[in-house]
Amino acid sequence: MFVVKASSDFAAKRVEYLYDAMKRDKKCDTSFAVGGRYFYAHLVVLSAYSEFFSRNIDKLSETFSPFDSDVINAILKYCYTAEISIADRHYDKLMELANRLQVKIPPRYETVDLSNCLEVLKSKENSDLKTEAMDLTLGNFETLHKTQDFLNLPVSNVNEILKSDYLNVPSEESIFNAVKLWVNHDNANRKSDLAQLMRSVRLSLLSMEFFIDEVLTFCHSCAECMTTLRQAVKDKNDKSFVPRETPRSKIKGYKMALVGGSNIDMANTIDIFDGLKNSWTLSKKIGINKSWFASVLVGDWIFIIGGEDSLDESVTSVEYIDLKSGEKKPLKPLNQARTLFSAVTLRRGSSTVVYAIGGDSGAAFLSSVERWSSNTGDWETNVAPLLVAVFGHSASVIADKIYITGGLTSEWISSNKVQMYSVETNSWTYRAQMIQGRAGHSSVAFKGKLYVAGGIDWETSSRLDSVEHYDPNANVWTAFTKLPQTALGISLGCFQNKLFSMGGYNKSDVWEYDETNKSWKASTSLSRKRSYAVANVIPYDSII
Repeated sequence: MFVVKASSDFAAKRVEYLYDAMKRDKKCDTSFAVGGRYFYAHLVVLSAYSEFFSRNIDKLSETFSPFDSDVINAILKYCYTAEISIADRHYDKLMELANRLQVKIPPRYETVDLSNCLEVLKSKENSDLKTEAMDLTLGNFETLHKTQDFLNLPVSNVNEILKSDYLNVPSEESIFNAVKLWVNHDNANRKSDLAQLMRSVRLSLLSMEFFIDEVLTFCHSCAECMTTLRQAVKDKNDKSFVPRETPRSKIKGYKMALVGGSNIDMANTIDIFDGLKNSWTLSKKIGINKSWFASVLVGDWIFIIGGEDSLDESVTSVEYIDLKSGEKKPLKPLNQARTLFSAVTLRRGSSTVVYAIGGDSGAAFLSSVERWSSNTGDWETNVAPLLVAVFGHSASVIADKIYITGGLTSEWISSNKVQMYSVETNSWTYRAQMIQGRAGHSSVAFKGKLYVAGGIDWETSSRLDSVEHYDPNANVWTAFTKLPQTALGISLGCFQNKLFSMGGYNKSDVWEYDETNKSWKASTSLSRKRSYAVANVIPYDSII
């Protein structure tokens, strides 16, 4: 058999030729007019990106007519080259057109942090990052509301932020000051928005002095505001009046829950951190008669997946704890018994998907992966297996990619390999290796990077204090500030935009990373010693 394989850039050069021909109106078979200007393209190229083009060939002029030439040219270029180049002011229109054409454009932001969270909120992308961006905004409002990005937000975004119960502010005065700052930034055009924003201020929580000196003075020229403010004055003068609203500082939004452990007694309770009180409390026993399980948060449920029973046998059972009622109920079991494995969640459209990855069956180390979907409630096994079977590894998600770090291999070696799963291709690939091979460690995605810490080097029986982080864009690992002590079975977590290391074998210590001083500082200890647990951020009003 004679086989010929063209160079790796063969296909790219063919597309470049077609794009060049399109720009010069050469050999094109499709055209449409917008505003007296004609645009040309090759139908086969457009249809490769979306069937919309072939189904609506006679309606292209109508579809494109609301958009200017910069946006149209950008979307056509993307269909040929998979590249986007357009001014920021046109970006929202570009996404609107892409949605009409059913052309899938990657999100503008792959990760979210304090530097871009307000931009993510403002964008019109239907992105899962928006939830994370809102959490960051609410948690860091005192800093963010003074920035130019906040002052440039449209009124709809500002109102969405201000009305949240979970806005992290020292007092309601901060909310009013943010309204005043935003309106004054463009007073001539924003005075008409004042009444809408003032409805998000909890007036009954303001002191009378502040109300008179600040609120009435600023709002006196807004007739719509004054009707509401007069009633507020009347209420405040009524000695029997009790504020109707709850101070936001009493809500705070979220707690951190440390779930699981390396023995049944430990795993039968949950350690819960209250950021408002800066304290850990222990939940009541939750009736989980197993250990070494994996846990993930799915909406208002904590999944308890697999693990070992009282006879040290790997199990398939799956339960969930309802955070609203505190009840525990069974779910469909795994297809494969697993212990010392990892689990993560991903959002796929309207559904939540849980992956159970690798581990130990009791008879062999596992490379298999299974997936639960909220749409079906079943565990599916048509997921590509790991490239190498591991247990005692760790898993985290960044930008819809699952990263499996380290773990023990069948040769009982603490691996430094990193396996990455793509949901789109249902395939695993190796990424840059960690600096240190490790098992029994923990990982967490934090500010766009993947952090791993602690564990054990099985070959030398050395427990580790090392920490490193991975940049997925550069595919590079970098050494990070070491932990204050060695830690096997620790739990990494991020809460209120801070990085925490918690527990470990025979330990209840908690360490918080101080970004200013580049060091780990002692924080409030856990209620009990806990190892091999998973940190989940749960709603503040959870009943557990």
